[in-house]
Parts: sequence; C-alpha cells; structure tokens
Amino acid sequence: MANTSPTSTAKTETSFYLNSALKLYLISLIAYLPFLFNFMWGNHDWEWIKTGTPLKSGLFEGRFSQFILQNVLFGGQILPVLTLLTALAFFCIGTILLLKLWNIPPKTKLYLLIGALTTTAPYTLSWLYFAFITLSCLSWSCTVIYAYYLLEKKHIIRFISAIILFTLSLGGYPPVVNLIGLLLFSLILKDLCLKKLTVTSILRKYTTHICAVALSGILFIIIQQLLKHYHLQYATYNTAELDITQIPAKIAFCLQAMVQQFFITTSFIEKFYKYCGLCLFLLSIIALWHNLPKKLSSICVFIFCILGLLFSSLLTVFLTPNTAHVLYEPRIEFFGLMYIYIFSISILCSIPNNFMRNLCYLAGFFLILNNINTQAFAAKVWQLGYQSEMRLSERIIKQLEQKPHFNPNEKYTFVQSGISDFRSRFYHHTNLSKKDGYTLTAPYVPWHLPSKAYQFYYLKEFVSADFDVYWSYIDEKQIAITPTLIQYLNKQAQPWPSPNSIYISPELIILTLSYDGKIRGQNWINEQTKKSTPLFFE
Repeated sequence: MANTSPTSTAKTETSFYLNSALKLYLISLIAYLPFLFNFMWGNHDWEWIKTGTPLKSGLFEGRFSQFILQNVLFGGQILPVLTLLTALAFFCIGTILLLKLWNIPPKTKLYLLIGALTTTAPYTLSWLYFAFITLSCLSWSCTVIYAYYLLEKKHIIRFISAIILFTLSLGGYPPVVNLIGLLLFSLILKDLCLKKLTVTSILRKYTTHICAVALSGILFIIIQQLLKHYHLQYATYNTAELDITQIPAKIAFCLQAMVQQFFITTSFIEKFYKYCGLCLFLLSIIALWHNLPKKLSSICVFIFCILGLLFSSLLTVFLTPNTAHVLYEPRIEFFGLMYIYIFSISILCSIPNNFMRNLCYLAGFFLILNNINTQAFAAKVWQLGYQSEMRLSERIIKQLEQKPHFNPNEKYTFVQSGISDFRSRFYHHTNLSKKDGYTLTAPYVPWHLPSKAYQFYYLKEFVSADFDVYWSYIDEKQIAITPTLIQYLNKQAQPWPSPNSIYISPELIILTLSYDGKIRGQNWINEQTKKSTPLFFE
C-alpha cells in the first residue's frame, strides 16, 4: 500500500472542509431565499440604508468595531442581496471551523447535518430584521471560533491575534461574551470526557486560552472607559455597568434562568424546536458522563464545566443591570443557547453508538425542515407587516398634506405618539412564553426619530427636530407649549384614523397613532404645565 504524504493528507483535509463549507452555504441559501429577494429593513435602519454606516457610527453605545467589516467590504453601504450573501458566507465558514475545532469526524453528511442545524436556526432572524447589523452579527461567531482555532497551537503571534479577535468581537456586539465563555467550557468538556485528558493536562492546555480571554476582556473594558472619558459613548442600557452589590442576587437569578431558558418559547422559536434541543442536551450530558473517567478531580471539573456552559449562555444577563432587554431574547440566545444545542448534537454524533447517531440524524433532519419552514413563515409575516406599515405611512402623509397649515418647504418639530404593531397580526401562534420585539412586535417605523421613515420616500425633508414615540426624550425647548397644544393633547387627540390624530401648527406636527400614545401625550403635557418654569404662549 502506498504511503500518503503529510502534504497530501493536509490537502485532502483542506479540500473536505472547503467542500463542506460550500455545500453548507448552498443549503443555507435555500433556507434564506425569501429574504434574498425581499429587501426589508427594520426599526433602526432608515438613515443607514440611505447614507451608509460610517466606521464610527457604533461608538455611541460602545460598539467600536461594529461596522469594520461593512466598511472594508462595501464602503459602509448596506447592499441588498450582497450583504446577506456575505453574512451567510462568514456564518457557514465559522460553523465548519467550529466542527473542526470540536474534532467532529470529517464526514460530509455529519458536517452538513450539524452545520445546517446551526445556519438555519430561527435565532438568526434577530439579525435579519436589522439590516445595519446583519453582516456584523452573523460574522462575530466566525471571529470568535477562529480566535480559539488560533490558540490550538502555542505561538506568541497566534496568542496576540486571538486577543485582538476576541476584543474586536466584544467591541462589535458585547453579548458575544456568551459564546466566548461557552466555547471554552465546551472544549474542556470534550477533552475531559472524550479524549480522557487528566485535569492537570487540561489546565496546562487551556491556560493560554483563559489568559487570552481574560486579557481581551480587560482590553475591552479599557477601551470602553476611554470612549466614556472622551464622551464618545453614551449611557444606554447596552453600556450600563453592573453594581457590585447586585452580584449575589444576579447569580441566584441566573441559576434559575439557566433552567428556564430551555422552556421559554418566543416568536418563531416554538415548543418543537425548544424541546428537541432540551432532549439533545440531556442526552449529551448522559453521554459525556458515561465516558467520563470516574475520578474525583474529573467529576468536579465535569460538574464545574456543565454549570459554566449553562452560565455562559446567560453572561449578558448577569452583566446587564436591566435584564428586561436581554433575558430570553433570541438575539442574545443566538450567542448562547443555540450553541448549547449544537454542542449537544455534536457530542451525540461523536460517540461510537450507531443507535444514538441514527437517532440524531433523524432528529436533525426534522429540525432542519422545521427551521427552513420557520424562516419561510417569518419572511411571509415580515413582508405582510412591512407592506401594511408602508401603506399606513402613505395614508398618514396624504392626510398630512390635506391639512391647510402643512407646507412641505417648512421645517417642523415632529412627535409621534405611540406605535402601530402590524407583524403580530399575521402571526397566529398562541403558545408563546413571550413575544420578541425584534422578530415580531418592533415596528418598521422607528421608535426613535420616526420621521426618518415618513420622509424617506418624500420629496422634501420637512422635519427639523424629531423625538421618540414614547414622549420620554422630548426636548421641551423645541416645543412651544401653547393653550392650543394643551387643549389638543388633553381633550382633542384621538388615535389614528381619527381626523384628530394629526395636530399641526406652524412649528409642530403631532401624530397620535395609538391609544397608548394619546395617554403618554397627556401625561407629558401635564408634567410640563406643573413645572415652575414659565410657559410659552402664542
């Protein structure tokens, strides 16, 4: 038998991984076809769709590397089709690289099964709604995985490169910290249970990994402090710091959430998907325990790593003071719980048990079909919601034009009271634990600066000052509080489509879109009239 040279073997392996990535990419394109041919954009996107995403655009919330890839590849422009095609390419490459990192046997059907489960997962919908971060957030997992791949061999250049990649990932989207922690524990578990390395060997092997993660975290914090020092970063929920006194309560909270995350269903992520994922996880724990060397030190490390794996999926929840924005949110679970599912099926497919492997193939096949169906259904719901909201906007503009005081050549202060939720009207599933704003209830017209949407298709820009739809960030200096305005907000304002849904003066336009908006407008004007500062009258 002819000997195979190392060079030939390396070429064969490289060819396998490239072919697997290409095949996975083609499968992913089929799943995302509805989104490739329907260019929709979400709440934050309007100005960025028109003008692009400058490199410094994310600094206000501490995301210093958010638009690096967008600027390098497309000059900051959000391009239909190309943006999603490129994002999926990085996502697929990262997925194949992860399977290699986990030492999954190089079999095409195995890589395509686990890979397709990852790239078609309904968690990706969070990044398709906001076009301005689709490329960024679908690519950070690839960056994190490649950083761990670099650390497989000990070399100072690879070590420094890994630190830089971890830091850039955190600077692009801080919840990536979940994935960084989760992958570290997953690698240790595989070495402990499947390779049966001793605890000493594991500590020696992963000291470099832990140092790289720790140093990148320190570097990220230093950059955040510098951004705040030079007033480039604002105090938003994304950048708030955890009070040290909250830590005991947050640990207890996260321990409870570690279990609940497997049962909470959200928009487009329903019981079949969640419970299949839970079963895969429980079976993988049993399989790992079965293969674990039953030494006290190994058992302690095993328990610690399982808890670490679960806790890592909630690191963002732990670090964020206001958990309402991140708890059980698909965009956060994309970097956590989703990869626990993928790790679980990878473990079950790695053990030499034909029955378990065939069971995983069957479960994976049905899950992939469910994922593709979910993606198509989401595209339908989103398209119907988008069309409805754009038609409403056209009707609002038409009614505004019919107002005798409206002059498109003038500049108005614009306030929209409340929002109108359209997408959830086309989503009829009722077995949800919670509705996710990004994938279902967040309107296409922005919560903040809503006039960007109304002026997007209009010939003139008729707004000079614009605020949020909840009356929470209104600059009262921009609004003359007159008896007419007080009368309108307190007694005349009615939700759309009432004729009294639009108020207009020579300087101000108020659109009352919902009953909630009407009440908020009344509360705001009552607060203003109670202030001791003098009122401005016409």
